[in-house]
Amino acid sequence: MFTPTEEVILDCALAFDATYAPHAAVVMSTVAAQMPTEPLRFWLVADGVTEQTRATLIRAARHATVTFLTVGPPPIRLPGSREPHLSYLSAAMYLRLLIPHALPPGVDRLLYLDSDVLCTGSLAPLRDVDLGGTPVGAVRDAFTRRLIDNGGLPGIYGYRDLDAQAPYLNSGVLLIDVPRWRELEVTAAALDYIARHGHEARFPDQDALNHAVYGRWTRLPKRWNHMMAWRLDPSVGGSITDASIIHFAGPVKPWHPTFPDGVFRQLYLRHRRRTELVAARAR
Repeated sequence: MFTPTEEVILDCALAFDATYAPHAAVVMSTVAAQMPTEPLRFWLVADGVTEQTRATLIRAARHATVTFLTVGPPPIRLPGSREPHLSYLSAAMYLRLLIPHALPPGVDRLLYLDSDVLCTGSLAPLRDVDLGGTPVGAVRDAFTRRLIDNGGLPGIYGYRDLDAQAPYLNSGVLLIDVPRWRELEVTAAALDYIARHGHEARFPDQDALNHAVYGRWTRLPKRWNHMMAWRLDPSVGGSITDASIIHFAGPVKPWHPTFPDGVFRQLYLRHRRRTELVAARAR
C-alpha cells in the first residue's frame, strides 16, 4: 500500500522534444496554477531543446522546482507508427518508458503527463491512490478500449498469449510506483516488445506498455485522463469540473487552427500567452 511521505510532494514528469516544448510549458503552467500552494516537482526529459527553452520551462513551472533528466540511448531502434494518421508522433514518445530509471533515490511515486494535456483541477488526490502492488495506474483508452480493438495489439497471440478482451490503457497519464516498476522490469519488457513488434506498431509506446504491464495495472477514473473533452465543453451542456486532466489525443491539438474555439482552446491559449510572456522577459 502506498504511504505518502511527510513532505507530500507531487512529482510530475514530462518527456518531449523541441517541437513539443512550448506545449509542455503550457502543461506545467496549468498544473502549477491548479496547485498554487502545493509542493511540486517537475522532472523533464527535454530532447534537443536550447538553454533558452530550458529557462522558459523553469519559469513556466511557477513555484515548482524543475530538474532536467538525462536518459541513455535505448539499445534498440525505435520505429514510428504504422498508421499514416499518426505520423505526427515522434521518437520522443518512447522517452516515458525510460524515466523511472533516470530518477534519483527518494522519488517513489511519479505522475507522468503527456505534452498535449491540460490540468483543470488539483492533482493532489493522486498522491494517495493505492496501486495495490501494481507498477502503474492509468485510464482505459476512450477509443481503443480492448486489446483487440483497432486491428488488435500486435503480438497478442504471439510468444505470450493475452486475453483479447482485456482493457487497453492510455499512456498519456501514468501514475507510476517507481520501485515496483523497476522491480518488475517494465522498461525492459516494453523495449523487448518493441524489438519484436515495433514494425507492426499502431500506437508504439502505448502498445509496448500495455503488453509489459498486462494484468498488473490499476485502472483510474477517467477524470484523470479525459479524452473526450468535447463532452465537457459548457457549450454542449458539460462541465469542466468533471475532469482534472483533459487529454487531446489525436492529430488535432488546441494549438491547431482547426481545433474548436471553445473553453479548452481558450484555456490553452491563455497559458500559452503566459509562457510566451515569461520567455520574452527572460531574453
